[in-house]
Amino acid sequence: MPVYKDEARNTWYAMFYYKDWQGERKKKKKRGFKTQREAKEFEREFLLMHASDPNITFGTLVELYFSDAKNRIRWGTAENKESVFDTHITPYFKKKKVSEIDVADIRRWQNIMLEKINPHNNKPYAPTYLRTINSQLSAILNFAVEYYGLPFNPCHKIKSIGEKQAEEMSFWTLDEFNEAMTYEKKPAFHLAFMLLYWTGMREGECLALSPSKILHDTKSLNICHTYHKKDGKDVFGPTKTKNSVRITTLPDFVYDELKYYVEGIYGISPTDRIFYFTKTALNKELDYICEKSGVKRIRVHDLRHSHVSLLVELGYRSYAIADRIGDTPEMVDKTYAHLYPNKAEQIARELDRHKDGISMGSNIDLYGSKPDTVNVNDMEPKNAE
Repeated sequence: MPVYKDEARNTWYAMFYYKDWQGERKKKKKRGFKTQREAKEFEREFLLMHASDPNITFGTLVELYFSDAKNRIRWGTAENKESVFDTHITPYFKKKKVSEIDVADIRRWQNIMLEKINPHNNKPYAPTYLRTINSQLSAILNFAVEYYGLPFNPCHKIKSIGEKQAEEMSFWTLDEFNEAMTYEKKPAFHLAFMLLYWTGMREGECLALSPSKILHDTKSLNICHTYHKKDGKDVFGPTKTKNSVRITTLPDFVYDELKYYVEGIYGISPTDRIFYFTKTALNKELDYICEKSGVKRIRVHDLRHSHVSLLVELGYRSYAIADRIGDTPEMVDKTYAHLYPNKAEQIARELDRHKDGISMGSNIDLYGSKPDTVNVNDMEPKNAE
């Protein structure tokens, strides 16, 4: 029998042999089970896992899925996916055999998701987030089809919940931002929100900033890392994409606030984080100043959208915006196209002007009159001193 009682610890352990993916015979031993049944269940799941059998439980499939994915996707992406599974998917399907998950199970789970309330705003989850959750479930069942003998993906036989694109993008105008910031009295949070709004940085990029990343001679930031908290430890990783590694110039008033703040931190080293808080704290603080100011609630990430909307309003081209926020012109056009409501009319008027021909010296600008590069010092807030 591969399950034994550990008399000294008053627990059970499993010990058995199996063949690995190369066909070699290996020994497996695991201690610490409270009951004989738990030890036997571990042995069964382990052997099914190595046999690529769809009769494994969904909980085991999740472990296999992330074990495979950790070397194939960015750590930040993996963290987000794990959060989605831990919160919305695994608790529902964990003990069910993968081979027994059917369309009815998916449908019942979708109904639960549609009724679920977001604890951050006491409202149903956004349609785009629901689509993300549904897509993650479908992805792991595709993984089971490809590697664990599942005959078909039941998600493919039922309509997805949610929407691919948000009906309306949330952002603050400059007036709304300035109004909200009058209620932010904590210097560190004030600076963080200023950086996020006036540079379009992602929040992980902002929280990864250290004194060494401040380029004082050009009043700019070297954005090359992102930050998050995992198991109580600070974790630094690469930016979202290669395009995200960039040098971003600061408006003078933002640089001055940053310089003053950093100089006031006693004993900070060049590689220390300049902000002491996490993404969670940043979101809670934003909720707080939204409530105090009466300005509509947005997410921290929406400050990035707010920066782009400001640049669009000022007339900057998509590739200049992309260079500043660490994205591609294609993604800027796709994500923010609705912020250019009059461009089709402007193009038609511009073409009409040149119906008799275009001179070699003509300089047609179909995307606004501003230069290709962003002059951040043209973006001073209305209440800046």
